[in-house]
Amino acid sequence: MINRTYFPANRSNIDSFYVMELLYNANRLQANGKKIFHLELGEPLPKTPKTVLNEASRLSKLNLPGYTPSNGIEELREKISDFYKSKYNLKVNPNQIFITTGSSGAFLLTFLSCFDKGSRVAIFNPVYPAYRNILKSLDIDVVEIFPEKNKIDKIDPYLILKHKIDGLIISNPNNPNGQTFSNAELKFIYQHCRKNKVILISDEIYHGIEYGKQINSMLNYGKKAIVINSFSKYFCMPGWRLGWAIIPRELKENFLKLSQNLFISSGNVAQYSALKVFDSLSELNKIVKVYHSTRDKVFKILQDIPTIRFNKPQGSFYFYIDIQNTKIDSFKFVNKLMMETGVVLTPGIDFDKRFGSQTVRLSFSSKQEVVLEAVQKINSWFKKHY
Repeated sequence: MINRTYFPANRSNIDSFYVMELLYNANRLQANGKKIFHLELGEPLPKTPKTVLNEASRLSKLNLPGYTPSNGIEELREKISDFYKSKYNLKVNPNQIFITTGSSGAFLLTFLSCFDKGSRVAIFNPVYPAYRNILKSLDIDVVEIFPEKNKIDKIDPYLILKHKIDGLIISNPNNPNGQTFSNAELKFIYQHCRKNKVILISDEIYHGIEYGKQINSMLNYGKKAIVINSFSKYFCMPGWRLGWAIIPRELKENFLKLSQNLFISSGNVAQYSALKVFDSLSELNKIVKVYHSTRDKVFKILQDIPTIRFNKPQGSFYFYIDIQNTKIDSFKFVNKLMMETGVVLTPGIDFDKRFGSQTVRLSFSSKQEVVLEAVQKINSWFKKHY
């Protein structure tokens, strides 16, 4: 018998996602008449393709079966398979593709099917905090790989050589710092994991939002990796709660049983509507060009602020900014900035437990004119205070 209080379970005592608390406070200010610039959320431009919206409207009038297969409708799995063939020159068996309730569902199914209590799974800081929190809730040991203290906004993948681990999660492009990994780095990661029997999970949710050469999927280096993606970012379907995982054959049976019991199935209208998004790739690529333009203009404004340090993001739609020269804790910094300018950023403590008090994340995915007005306000605020 475990000696503990009645409620709550220890495994549920995970960290808050501070950006959601910040969003609540920002919305309260907005409701009281303050103009707010939301640069804290990783939400793409509100540009869900009309073909998808029109299809959802049409489907809502039909008597569709409520439940779908637990691994997703066959038509959508085949569309995703075709997408990998055309984009990455990869042959992916549709039966190894699982449609999930957002990428969060894919991560939960992956962690449950791959790791037992006490397994050691590594994450690179700065990192999307849900990895850490989901792993901890499953009693999986999280191995934090921190950056060097003079490069707190940059990930060094070769640091995995210093750790004995059972699993590794890599995000490429990375949230929050916009870093992409070179072919040599991806090949090194894949080969190291294969040699040392480390289960490799590649989060490719921001694939397609890149500002240089197209990056490879981890599957371009071998089949023994798990790839997770989502319709939320590049495909501009946030809130539809639709993602996918590509898994090795050995995981299919357990993945299916877990999916049947935990989720039953993903939304029917969302899945059938998503079939149409693959007809809108040229439209989605135009949106990426807007992000590219916004990134360059934001970079130019931020360069005019000597107090901060940052790298130009090569993917996703975030700047990860080192603010340690302000001598202010990141959570206090973002609250002070919000109260005085209306601009909302994300404190780095969400992304890095060691250095996050010295960093903030700026999202430039909103309308360009809104982002630029907000960043100009940040520039003026720094000139006033520093």
